[in-house]
Amino acid sequence: MKRYSVFCLFCLLAFFSAATVFGQQGFTGPSAAPSPAQVQQAQAVAASESITVSEARNLPHDSWVILTGTIVNSLPGGKYYTFRDPAGEITVEIDWKVWRGLSVGVSDRVEISGELKIKNGQARIKVKAIAGPGTTNAGRYAATVNGTKTLPKDSWVVLTGNIVSAAGKDKYTFRDSSGEITVEIERKVWRGLPSNISDRVEISGEVEIKRGQVSIDVKAIRKI
Repeated sequence: MKRYSVFCLFCLLAFFSAATVFGQQGFTGPSAAPSPAQVQQAQAVAASESITVSEARNLPHDSWVILTGTIVNSLPGGKYYTFRDPAGEITVEIDWKVWRGLSVGVSDRVEISGELKIKNGQARIKVKAIAGPGTTNAGRYAATVNGTKTLPKDSWVVLTGNIVSAAGKDKYTFRDSSGEITVEIERKVWRGLPSNISDRVEISGEVEIKRGQVSIDVKAIRKI
């Protein structure tokens, strides 16, 4: 019984000590050593501005890319298309919900944002957001935290603020001038980016609503 009590006391002291350090140093993003599989694979990166198809093809698997060009045709499968810019063409995957009501023609310039996927040496882009002419922020909403909480599920949002604390596995508290919201950022989404509580970041992702609680499933994060 005495050993158990001493152990519990030690646990409490360790907890409060960790809480004190957190309050002094703030939040820092994932920094654990990579697994052997991650060592063998080049670190994914995140583009902070539009790049070309040619540049995208040279990036590692799961890198976040932003491209500007045209969608010139559809391919078998119902969600695959050919995307073209002055540097070349690449297959893109766009699920029906990602269109979010946007309709574009073959001559309309669009901006796509998504993850580069490489399989059997073939590159494609899994699009998470697409914006084009003829609409106002179709498929993409520059929003505040409070504004996000009024949007429908699966809306695409881009917010600027700070990650102020960890809130569970892959979950964090994001804050801007209008309020706070829980965001989910999987390890691969960090793409090697460290983030301190004082760093202003831009997050892009989808609105999730579960049991009346609104959160954001983050697909990309960058410092600004």
